[in-house]
Parts: sequence; structure tokens; C-alpha cells
Amino acid sequence: MFLIERLPNEGKQLNTTLPLANQKSALKQDISNKIGEELKSMWIPPCCKPNTTNIGDYCYSDKTPTSSVTCLTDEQIIEKLLKIKEISQTNIIQPAATEPAQNIEQEVVVHKPETRPENKKSLKELKELAIVLRQKLDSLESEKNVMEVEFSQVQKSCERADADLKNVQNILSSIGITDIEADNVSDGLIERVQRNISSLHRQSEELTSRNLSLMVEIDKIASTMDLLEPERSRCRKILGNLKENAKALKDEYEKKEVLANQLKENYGKLRGGNKRSIYTKRILEIISNVDKQNMEIKKILDDTRQLQKEINTLEGQLDRCFSIADETLFRDAKKDDQAKKAYKLLALLHSECNTIVSLVNDTGTLARDIVDLEENIKTETAKRTEDTLRKIQADLTKIQEEN
Repeated sequence: MFLIERLPNEGKQLNTTLPLANQKSALKQDISNKIGEELKSMWIPPCCKPNTTNIGDYCYSDKTPTSSVTCLTDEQIIEKLLKIKEISQTNIIQPAATEPAQNIEQEVVVHKPETRPENKKSLKELKELAIVLRQKLDSLESEKNVMEVEFSQVQKSCERADADLKNVQNILSSIGITDIEADNVSDGLIERVQRNISSLHRQSEELTSRNLSLMVEIDKIASTMDLLEPERSRCRKILGNLKENAKALKDEYEKKEVLANQLKENYGKLRGGNKRSIYTKRILEIISNVDKQNMEIKKILDDTRQLQKEINTLEGQLDRCFSIADETLFRDAKKDDQAKKAYKLLALLHSECNTIVSLVNDTGTLARDIVDLEENIKTETAKRTEDTLRKIQADLTKIQEEN
């Protein structure tokens, strides 16, 4: 029953109606038809088949169970009894074989009185025959086991062959071959496969070379960015310092200009006095200092403009490099997965560079604020505004007293 269950179903029949193209396909079709016919037929183990050969003392007879009772010999009756016993032990009795067995039992019952003395005489022969039959049964069981192993091996090989056939069909469908039985395909199949393989090799070489060139270009852009970044940060720091210095000088200039105007007004109000020349000299010195400071402020502003131009040019070069790299990688990313990865890395690099630039700007502004505060502290401590105001107030009182 185990072997019968392992047989293929009727729904899994082979397709034997494919059109034949050449001798090769015809041979394949014949083989498949033969295998299909063998698989369709019921497989019966050798031990269950009717014996048609002479084995030992057993002689095969073509007589039907309905033959006359007087034609049976003692040996034939004993052999049939043993056969019935053997069939009852194996439990593989088919429905068609029940009637002959009953007929044989009837025949045995009819001839029982006649064969009793012969059975007593041939007990030793029956034992020997039972041993021989047991040996034959063991050999048949071993043969059955071997056949089962071979059958399982054949099933496994068929499964492997089906898997290989599916793989070949998938490969052929991937290269554009769908009808294997066609004349053109069977003739030029190897050439088409070789052409497709060579084209795939060429495409892979082109993609690898393009990937290498893109990686080299990315490395160059990254190196140029690494070289330009410290210079940009240094220029920004210098520019911030110059702007802060210019702002401080401008404030100081405005304060001094206001002071100069006040002094001019006071000088106009004053008339005469012995110390008028001294005050005029001091006023002229202040004006000259203001002019010098104006010149320095103009120079600082020119330097800041020049640095701003350089920074703008560097930023323009960097943006152009990024845009060129972005365009090239975006074009290649539509066709190549490696280019997609490179494009993502470039975008990440661009964002990281922007964050670094923003951080550098923030640090520059903080450093400038710190420097400004330190300079303001120094200037306030060095100016001694309270002392100067006191001196100016004393001078004004003296001038008013002289007038």
C-alpha cells in the first residue's frame, strides 16, 4: 500500500501533445510518452504477481480453478494449500482471487480422505519445502525493499530533474526565449545565449568602469571641499573681526565727531583768553586724529569688501562643484544602483557640509561677540571717561571765568 500511495496521481500526467520540431525533440517526446505510460499503469510488486515459472519443486500449470477434481495430484494439492496459507499471511488477496481459493479448498475437502496417509509420509518434505519457501519469501522481501529504495531514488532524481528544468526555463525566459520547441530557437539557442552572456559581461564592465570614475570624482570633490573649508572659515573669521573693528571704530568716530562739534561750539563761544592757543592746538589734534581714524576705517572697509568677494567666489565654486556632481550622479542614478548610493552619499555630504558651515558661522559670531566685549572692556578701562569729563568740565569753567 505504501508503494501504491507513492505513485503519481492521474492529474499529474505528462503533456505529450507538444509539436515536434526535429529528431532531438522527437526522441524527447518518445521518452516522455514511455515514462507517462509506465507511470499511468498500476505497479504491482513482484511478490504479488502470479508465478508463471517453475520454482524448485513447484511446477507452473495453466489449468483454471474450474478443472476436474480427479486431475489434481497430491503434490499439487499441497502446493495450493501452501499458496493459500502464504496469501492469507501477506493480506494482499485481491477480489478476483477469492473464487479460485474457495474452489481449491473444496477440492482439498473432497480429496482429504485420500491424501491423509500421503501427508503423513511427506511431512519431512513439507518442512523442507516450507524452509525453501521462507527463504524465497525473505529474498522477495529484500528485493521489495531494494525496489522501494530504487523507487525513492528515482522519485528524488525526477524532482531534481524538474527543478533543473524549471531553472533552465527561468533562465531562458529571462534572456527572451519562451518557445523552446521552435525551429529557430533549437538551432540558434547556444549562439543567442552566448551573445546575451557577452553583452551582460560588457554591460557589467561598463558599469564598473563608470562606478570607478564616479567614485574618483567624488573623492576629488571631497578633497577639494576639505581643502576649501578651513580657508573659508579663516576668511569668515577675519571678515567678522574686521566688521567688528569697523563697527567699533565707526562708533568711536561718531562719538569723537560729536565731541569735536561740541568743542567747536565752545570755542566759538569763547572770546579771548591766554590759553586760547592751547585749546586750538588740542582741537586741531583731535581733528587730525579723527581724519586718521577715518582713513583707517576706509582701509578696513576696503579689506572687508575684498574678503567678502573672495568668500563669495569660493562659495560659488563650491556650489558649482556640488551642482555638477549632483547632475552627473542623478543622471547615472536612474540606471545604476551604485550611482544611487553615490547620489545619496553626496546629498548627505552636502547636508553635513551645510551644518558644518552653520556651526562655523555660529562659532565665529560667538567669538566676535567675546572679542567685542573684551575690547569694549579694555577701551572703557583705558579711556577713563569720568576723568576726561572732569577735566573737560574744569577747562570749561576756567574758560568761562576768563571770559
